Amino acid sequence: MTPTYHSIAYAGFEVANPVTLDAVLALVARTGLPDAATALDIGAGAGGISVALARDFGLRVQAIERYPDMARMIRDRAEAAGFTDKVTVIAEGSATALDRLAPADLIVALGSTEPAGPGIRSAKEIFARLAERLTSPGWLLWGDLTWKGEPPEPLRQVIGATGDYATHEGWLAAAEAAGLEIVSAEIAPDADWDAFFGGADTRVRDWLAANPDDLAAPSISKRADLSKATFDFGRPWLSFGLYLLRKR
Repeated sequence: MTPTYHSIAYAGFEVANPVTLDAVLALVARTGLPDAATALDIGAGAGGISVALARDFGLRVQAIERYPDMARMIRDRAEAAGFTDKVTVIAEGSATALDRLAPADLIVALGSTEPAGPGIRSAKEIFARLAERLTSPGWLLWGDLTWKGEPPEPLRQVIGATGDYATHEGWLAAAEAAGLEIVSAEIAPDADWDAFFGGADTRVRDWLAANPDDLAAPSISKRADLSKATFDFGRPWLSFGLYLLRKR
């Protein structure tokens, strides 16, 4: 399979976002979900969360990932861990997968692009649609970029190309407007941000140095340069929020 920026940058990470697996699992533990409860991991990325949900909590996980290279990474991780019986990889977009697989006891969506379906980008609409796909009671573990303050307009436009983001307070207000109870709300430490984005950039630069003649190298290099420039420049205005929300 042709290498991509994502498959290189996220290899070795358990969570393909600036938050630790321990922080994620600590929140899942608060749900008290029973063994064999169902979970949808939307935009499952590197697959570490999907496997950990099966391993640590006995959940039956549908790992939804639209990128084929990342879907393969998740399958490989589940197979290596011995949890292919509890982790099923769904290589498609969230819109069709949600309609087919819901309702779920837990939905995990960390850094997912349009997790509620194409064109659904406002925080309130996303939360409302995901809540509809939960059992009652049910749980939503949400993580995404947060604005620390009003960013420069060029930065907002670049970041907004893949999603509409809110301040920490904005995410909380949107959750409440969608009828979700806020159980936990926290901002990931700066060290987690630096470890993720710095680690991803290092992996890609190392790969480029080792594979200068690969046909994919030019496009991967451009993507790496854009990502680094965006997040280095945007660091004063960006953080990552992690939220545990409950549908009554």
